[in-house]
Amino acid sequence: MRNLLIALFLLTAMPGKLVAQQTDNKKLLKKILTFKDADSARRYSDSLLTLARRDNNKTFEAKILYRVAFKYYALGKEQTALEYARKAFAAISPTDDSTTYVKSRLLVAYMLSRGGQNEPAFKEAFATLKLTDKYNWRKLRIETKICIADIYRPVREIDRALPFAQQAIDEAKAVKDTGLYIFAMSTLSNVLSGPKKHGDIPVANTTKAAQILETLLSTPYKEHIATFDRTNYLGNLGRLYEMLKQYDKAEATLLTAIDTAYKYDYLVLAKHSLNELATLNLDRKDYKKAILYGNKALTIQPGNQANRVTQRNIYNKLEDAYANIGDYKKAYEFAVKENALNDTILTTDQSRFTAELDEKYRNDKRLLLAANRNSLLQQQRNLTIIAAIFILVVLVITYLWLADKKRKQAAALEREHAQLARLDEMKTRFFANVSHELKTPLTLIMGPAEQLAQNADLPEQHRASAKTIVRNSKKLLDMVNELLDLGKLETGNLQVKAGQVQLAPFIRLLYKGFASAAAYKQLTYTLTCTINENLHVALDRDKFEKVANNFISNAIKYTPAGRAVNVKAAIENGMIILSVEDNGNGIHPADERQIFDRYYQGSQNQTNADGGTGIGLSIAKELAEAMGGTVTLHTTFGEGSRFTARIPLVEVTAEHITLKTDADTGDITQLSHNTAVTVTSNKKILVVEDHDEMVGYITSVLSADCTVTTAGNGMQALQLLSDGGKNSLPDLIISDVMMPEMDGFTLLQKLKEHPVWCSIPVIMLTALTDNHNKLKALNIGVDDYLTKPFVAGELVARVNNLLANAGNRTNLSDSGPALEHDTEEDANHTAMPPSPADLAWISKLETVVRRHIGKSEINLHILSDEMAISERQLNRRIKQITGLTPNKYVRTIRLQIAREAIESGKYRTVAEISYLAGFETPAYFSKLFKEHYGRDVNDIL
Repeated sequence: MRNLLIALFLLTAMPGKLVAQQTDNKKLLKKILTFKDADSARRYSDSLLTLARRDNNKTFEAKILYRVAFKYYALGKEQTALEYARKAFAAISPTDDSTTYVKSRLLVAYMLSRGGQNEPAFKEAFATLKLTDKYNWRKLRIETKICIADIYRPVREIDRALPFAQQAIDEAKAVKDTGLYIFAMSTLSNVLSGPKKHGDIPVANTTKAAQILETLLSTPYKEHIATFDRTNYLGNLGRLYEMLKQYDKAEATLLTAIDTAYKYDYLVLAKHSLNELATLNLDRKDYKKAILYGNKALTIQPGNQANRVTQRNIYNKLEDAYANIGDYKKAYEFAVKENALNDTILTTDQSRFTAELDEKYRNDKRLLLAANRNSLLQQQRNLTIIAAIFILVVLVITYLWLADKKRKQAAALEREHAQLARLDEMKTRFFANVSHELKTPLTLIMGPAEQLAQNADLPEQHRASAKTIVRNSKKLLDMVNELLDLGKLETGNLQVKAGQVQLAPFIRLLYKGFASAAAYKQLTYTLTCTINENLHVALDRDKFEKVANNFISNAIKYTPAGRAVNVKAAIENGMIILSVEDNGNGIHPADERQIFDRYYQGSQNQTNADGGTGIGLSIAKELAEAMGGTVTLHTTFGEGSRFTARIPLVEVTAEHITLKTDADTGDITQLSHNTAVTVTSNKKILVVEDHDEMVGYITSVLSADCTVTTAGNGMQALQLLSDGGKNSLPDLIISDVMMPEMDGFTLLQKLKEHPVWCSIPVIMLTALTDNHNKLKALNIGVDDYLTKPFVAGELVARVNNLLANAGNRTNLSDSGPALEHDTEEDANHTAMPPSPADLAWISKLETVVRRHIGKSEINLHILSDEMAISERQLNRRIKQITGLTPNKYVRTIRLQIAREAIESGKYRTVAEISYLAGFETPAYFSKLFKEHYGRDVNDIL
């Protein structure tokens, strides 16, 4: 009566705008599940349906119907639940409310399966799966796959169920939904322990199923499981322990399940666990306990309400238990009850069989009577033929219509896939363009500022200001790279490139980078590092630095003046532990769970700090996970926070440790430029760049000692080379990658295909930092690339190095240890531009050399045999084509192989790369690499 009054009040007193208010609607829907009996829930839901239909709110109506259906399912009235679920998804379209629509259809599939209607159940489930694929509803697709796996179990199609369960698990992990992951894992456990069509359940499957439930019932998953589900999982786990003959664990688990079931009045679950306890004690031959638990199970439900098969199993266990203790009277009583149930089942089968016989008899009688009426039979036959032809035509038309519909659907799906591919390509191109557009002005800021910072004639105050510009430009560059990393994380293209790092100095270097910022805010800024000074590790320096910088910069940004920030570094349990702790205001509990979500910015903790993008901590977490580690937060609101990163420790053994680089021990504000600041004089350089300010900057750096010519794109550059003739060819070309009309890669390809221009060394300027584009710009001999942003010293070093190497092409004397000495005649030879035949021959020679790389004893004799030419002719022809002696040519190939190995990201140490390229010692390799490319190999690693 009380519930009815509430419903009447809702109809008369509540305003019409209530249905439109989502928060109030949720409260009304939740109340449906709180009623203990079906009648009260139905009366209350009918009142809500009246409201929804009065306001023509189909979405609210569908939600009410679904909640009612679920309530009837929970109360065991599955046919009624099926009717309401069908009404729910019929009330709306998929785009009105995807969640209610899909969940209603899945409930229909579940109810059909539980009622033995497997074929329509599968049709509903697979139709829903196609719908979730069409609209890309990721979480709803996971629930649908769980449903399909679950309804495969009753038909014993375990091999078909397993793939769907595993896919659901993988996709739940991808969307990071703990509830869906638990749901999928419990379904996998049920599938593994379910009966097969042929053979017993493998012990390995039962063991794995038990392990899954053990994991779900432990931290951290158990906090996400409802009480009913947890009780059900405990009963299932006890059954699995029993199947594995782990009787003590089975008994303890089942007793816990029974206690919880009685506490919350889950009687069906209690009966299931008591039945399993009776079975367990029969196996143990503890017949008195088996009798006790069997009788308790019988008292839970009256026989006419219970499942007949379950009831018969309990009678069977009690019969065996009483017989084993000698109470044959009781055993007989339960045997009679068991037989009665058997007789009932058998009687049902017999009735069905006799009904079939009776029907067959009547059919035979009708046929006999029809046989005496020949004319009528002929008419019936003709009508049957006509009907069959009509049905056949209808079937053919239907088949053709369905086939055409499927073809159209397949074509639509193919168009959708093509559209997605185009969108992905546009996104990739967008990030590439953004990187180019941002890094070009950064170069124009950092380069001149670096020149001013190194100008000793300027006042110290001006130089300090220039250093400030450089330092903050680097921070801006870090932000640009952070955006690029975000794009790589989304596409799954971010690679971990571990290199050798001397850990303790490296962490001090990161710490010092924020010392001035901490001092400016008057913070107590400390470092506690217990790491061995001589410890070298294999670590992705760039990603670790980004994680540390995010933690430290956030701590300084959000810690009020006068307080403290402490950076701690240690090695514990095979992990590198880096934590940043502050005693600021901490993080509000409402923001704590989402602090690592992408683009999330806390709204509860308002401070004076500058706003951010909300991606820093998210990227730090994902970068740590990419390195195999984790990131955690411990915070107390009003007292402070501690962010901790744990990265797996991979120690570099003593024999693989190379010399320290400047980046391991240097000051964060120190700029390392050891190369000369002038270019080799009297050289002609062609700059191909479409950005006017970048052209001006490069020209200002090089024009003091060289003649600089410019072109706006690749087409203009080729025109200048064609118009100038052989006598005015540049000594070196500097080209951007991204340009209108003809990009840098196309220009480079055309230069290398030309018989004269192919000998001109080329430097590629690029903002594209991925390995694919770097490797695309590298060529045999003197070609190199320079990544934006760059400073004047680095540009000058590259230009000097390539001009020197190009000059060496005409120096034909070499006394290297690997090949024989050149003759005096050969030493006076001058290299000529190669012909197409020469290029084909040198390409074949390169293939031979690369096949023998890794053998440091390679010599002229081996190559002459492979090329079917005398050693003298081989020596002369290499010089004619390349301008290099055979020894230098082979060394160039080795260095190119080393560069390709570095850019691939597969190798971590200088020793690995040097041996791969066939150099005898890492030190000798490092020296040659620096001379050839103008860069220290450790800087690239």
